[in-house]
Amino acid sequence: MAFVLAIVAQATAVDESELRRVIREAGLTPYWSFKPAADFRYPDVTTGRPLTLVDLRGRVVLVNVWATWCPPCIKEMPSLQALHEEVNVRGLVVIGINIRDRKDATTVAQWLIQRQLMFVNVKAHDDGPESPSRLRIPQTFLIDRSGRLIANKPGASEWTNPTMKALIVRLLDES
Repeated sequence: MAFVLAIVAQATAVDESELRRVIREAGLTPYWSFKPAADFRYPDVTTGRPLTLVDLRGRVVLVNVWATWCPPCIKEMPSLQALHEEVNVRGLVVIGINIRDRKDATTVAQWLIQRQLMFVNVKAHDDGPESPSRLRIPQTFLIDRSGRLIANKPGASEWTNPTMKALIVRLLDES
């Protein structure tokens, strides 16, 4: 039995090593250890209903932290929308978390609509020890189907480049 467990552990380590390579090729930084992502509960800017990561278990989630006044955030938003449009039906969820913005949720929703950005966006609380308001923006996190935080990307990115899409498709194809 110990031999079988050792083989399974070794196979997992090889798979994660390969996944880390693909993550780096896509321009993201893999985490040293893939651990469960911390849950959050923020209101959707359009509906006001709370959204949590637990609600999205079983889906690949790309979480982008941004603000309306941030030029790099604004620059990357169209590529997040394009990625959402291309891969949402396969199980990818793109979530924007609006932080450090003086705009209320309704105004943020209108800002998004004017720019035809239709992926899910929530408004974070900007206080407290767990607040994402302490992050440099834009900042993006990638969570696999099992809810593990696997990579991050500080700064703006082009989310529809071929290596990024290959990474997302690989995560979507994993059970």
